[in-house]
Amino acid sequence: MLSDAKIKAAKPQSSKYKLFDRDGLFLLVQPNGSKLWRMRYQFLGKRRELALGKYPGMSLKDARDKVFEYRAMLDNDVDPHSAHARRRRLEGGYTILEAIDDLLADKARRCVPAHVEKCRSRLYKYVVPRFGHLPLPGLSSDDLQDLVVAIDEAGKNHMALRVLGLVRETYDLAIRKRKADYNPAQPLKGVIKPVKVKNHARITRPARLAELVRAIDVYHGTWQVTLAMKFLSLTFVRQKELRSMTWDDVDVDRKMWVIPAEKIKMSRDHIVPLSRQAIEVLMDVRRLGGEKGLVFPGLRPGRPISEGTIVTALRSMGFTQDEMCGHGFRGTASTLLNEMGYDHKHIDMQLAHWDSRSVSSAYNHALYLKQRTELMQAWADYLDELRAGS
Repeated sequence: MLSDAKIKAAKPQSSKYKLFDRDGLFLLVQPNGSKLWRMRYQFLGKRRELALGKYPGMSLKDARDKVFEYRAMLDNDVDPHSAHARRRRLEGGYTILEAIDDLLADKARRCVPAHVEKCRSRLYKYVVPRFGHLPLPGLSSDDLQDLVVAIDEAGKNHMALRVLGLVRETYDLAIRKRKADYNPAQPLKGVIKPVKVKNHARITRPARLAELVRAIDVYHGTWQVTLAMKFLSLTFVRQKELRSMTWDDVDVDRKMWVIPAEKIKMSRDHIVPLSRQAIEVLMDVRRLGGEKGLVFPGLRPGRPISEGTIVTALRSMGFTQDEMCGHGFRGTASTLLNEMGYDHKHIDMQLAHWDSRSVSSAYNHALYLKQRTELMQAWADYLDELRAGS
């Protein structure tokens, strides 16, 4: 049997050699002086060895305790090799940072790049600096709760919820890959309460909408702003889509505007059928500003109208911030079209309310195109009726 004195006295030789203890435990002495604990055993008639650890990091007593534990497994017809490998995996070098990178790689196979980058940015900003170096089991629910609560209390409720969700996904994937047993995010469900987000201000009364379309007609701003508001009311796209719109994206003959996926960070192109009235607006734009580059350019060459242009115009026309905003054209159209009985699937598709993270959704960018074309013309005709006071 071995003793600490014998182990310390063991000197390296030109080739490795073994010093045996009991129950299959032995010490392997390497030519470089390293002393490694090994356990030899038989399972189902096959001879096997386990690497237990390195002396003196693992003491003689620790090595014997480990062998005793594994011998008990053998007595119950359980191979200790799988349990040992699993323990080394959980206690070893697989860090939270590596698990996060595995999650991002998994998302990259399933999601669009913009979504993956957003996830990477959140995890690397909030989780990696604080916990990235830890082994995967090293993150406690309490530590994670402290992190997300701090983010929430900093006024970033949405971010706190997203970070918590991403950590949950990280550990869920690790569990599926058998690199973790426990998800520290699981007990934290409900810890961060979502803050109810106030809807974008929008007009929902037809009489007030009629006043808006008439006010746009007589607005005394630049032609770019006046025509941009007219076009926005007819198409109810996002303002960033309107501002980045180029003539290359427009097919006047087919009465169609195709917004490239990369412009809107979506998984697919978005088709906007153009009503007769929308085409008339574009013809006015072409007459006044030409047919190259941006459809609605700002005052600076090559730059679009600014982000605040639409809202500034709305305020000057007497529509308050609690009543209408640039994004509100979307809510206005959605509310009134639904009230008018149009199919909500067609409305949502025209609003581009799909799951932007899913690559698999890319195939159906032209879904319901016939119905959406009819819907857009009906909406433009409805605005004309309101304008005329019908």
